[in-house]
Order: sequence, then C-alpha cells, then structure tokens
Amino acid sequence: MDKLDADNLPASDVGAWTAEKHERLRKYVEASHGARRGYRYRSYVDLYCGPGRSWIRETGVFIDGSPLVAFDSAGKHGDQFTEILIADAKAEYIGAAESRLRARGANVRPFPGEAYAVVDQVIAALNPYGLHFAFLDPFSLGALPFSVIRKLGSVKRMDLLIHVSAMDLKRDLHNYIRPDGPTDLEEFAPGWREHVDTKQRQDIVRQEIFDYWRTLIRGLGTSPNDCIEVVENSKSSDLYWLVFVARHELAHKLWEAIANVTPQSRLF
Repeated sequence: MDKLDADNLPASDVGAWTAEKHERLRKYVEASHGARRGYRYRSYVDLYCGPGRSWIRETGVFIDGSPLVAFDSAGKHGDQFTEILIADAKAEYIGAAESRLRARGANVRPFPGEAYAVVDQVIAALNPYGLHFAFLDPFSLGALPFSVIRKLGSVKRMDLLIHVSAMDLKRDLHNYIRPDGPTDLEEFAPGWREHVDTKQRQDIVRQEIFDYWRTLIRGLGTSPNDCIEVVENSKSSDLYWLVFVARHELAHKLWEAIANVTPQSRLF
C-alpha cells in the first residue's frame, strides 16, 4: 500500500530486501564513474522507476527509489549522468519520480507507460555518442518481455542491470508450463518450449529456462555476466537474480569487483 512521504508525494510499499538491490545499483554506478568521465553524454535509463521513494513495510522507514539512488551515487565523484530517462506504467509514479529528481537538480525526461510501449521512444531520445546504463527492475516476468532487452541491447555502449523475478518463476512455473497457461514466460524467453523439457524436475526446468534466457541475450551480441547476485527474503528464499549485461570487458570487470556473488549452485 502506498503512503505519502514528507513531500506529500506517494511512496511505494517494498520489502526490506530492496535495500540490497539498491546497494548493488549504488556500487556499480559509483564504480563506473571513471568510464562516464570519458563521455560528454551520460544517460541513466529506468523503465520501472516507481515514485522515487519507498517505505519498508517491516520497519516503516522511507528510502530513496532506484532513480534517486542512481542520481545521488553518480554525483559522488563529479561524473553525474547528464540525463535521466524514466518510465513507469503508473502515471502518478512517474510524476512523483520526476518531481523528486528535478528537486535534486537532475535533467529528467519522463516517458509515461509500460516498458514495452515506451522503449522505442526512450532509445530514440538517447544520444548516439553517449554512454548509457539501464536499470530494469520489474515486479514479474510478464513485465519484462524480451523485446525490451533486445531493443536496449542493440544500443551501442549500453550496459544493463536486470532483476529477474526468481520468485515468480518458482511460484508460477506449474502454470507457465501448461500448454494453455499464461503467455508471460513466452514473452520473457521466446521459444523456450523448444529448448526445455518440462517433464524434468521443476528445479531443473527453472535452471534451463534461465540459462536459455541468457543464451538469448548472448545472441544480441552482448554478454550476461556469470556473476549473478541473489536477493533473498527473510526466509532465505530467492526473490530476484541480478544479471549484469554489457559488451565491454571493463564494464564486466567493474561488476565483478563490486558483486558479492552467491555460488551458482544456490540459484535454485
């Protein structure tokens, strides 16, 4: 349930684990400041930006959302993003995020709408000579169609940090694998049925779907890093897998340097 923050703008309801997700975002933005310094145009893209502020349901504490975390982190070494491009399916969220970012001095371009519907507009707005970083943090697999990743992955000098909903894949796998089931998984990983035997144990099926999705990313000419962060809830169940994607070797080295990597065997 949303609450109003001190600025009378909405703050979304999140779990305590959100701080861990944001810590990875913060560390990578800070670590990559030197790379940004070499470019006149430096953009941050957040297609699931939320309202810019959240409250942790377990404690009631208000925290910054991903676009504000990225903006503040980028400014620590003087290599600020020259442009922040945000999108969200909720009009009140994107309006709140824009107001909060502008209050901190950010150059913001809002794109109201779901990620799949606005990604082309966002890409068209990017400076072709710039260095770009996209943060994708949807609540479910269905909100992250592969078309969004394919389009962003085609942009020159675009790094991505993607949060894949492990809980969604675990909780609803029995529905997804039905022939008449929801289409969310097909949108997330097009063609997965031709590559995964659903008669195997569910943990193996989940692993193979995830591996196939990463193979699709490699087919774009960019690479998902093998260092995958696991974000867990208070019951030690996987909520998200954080997947870093980039073309340049330096970007991968920066990610590996800041990632507190969980062993691959714990992915499922």
